[in-house]
Amino acid sequence: MAAPLVPESSTKKAENLLSRSDLEHRERVAKVKSVDAALAAFSRSPATQALEAVTRSSNGIEQMLFVPQSAPAQKVEVKKSTPTNFHPKVRPLVGSLSPDAASLLNLVIKADEVYRGAQLLDLSSFSVKAALQISEGEAIEARAELERRGLIVFHDNGSGHRGFYPHLP
Repeated sequence: MAAPLVPESSTKKAENLLSRSDLEHRERVAKVKSVDAALAAFSRSPATQALEAVTRSSNGIEQMLFVPQSAPAQKVEVKKSTPTNFHPKVRPLVGSLSPDAASLLNLVIKADEVYRGAQLLDLSSFSVKAALQISEGEAIEARAELERRGLIVFHDNGSGHRGFYPHLP
């Protein structure tokens, strides 16, 4: 057996002695330094150039990320969609109700038909908020509007069964 011409260096031994957490720490530090360098390049480059950043995923594949600097920020305005498929009993009242109240009354009528009037409906602000995808304040306002106009009625029989039922003229 022949001895190797170049003896193993001590750096290989030192790398083998590093624990997994030390290697992960080194990797995180390298990522942070590359992000800092990219941010520094981003802040001093002209607005017409695109920023290139190299990221490495967990499986080791490098990915290029292009971020154009000249892209203006766009303001997105979301408007509530008004349902067009109202129940026939609700259609005559749609013009006189707010959109949220009309949507809520539509849901109440449809749910009452599904339960065939045998179930009181839970119209807590949280459940209305989730069903109509509106804020809790808007849900409370819609329910209060329907109660004021007498279109839904709260019922409590004292045995723990309480909720709303529709009361259309």
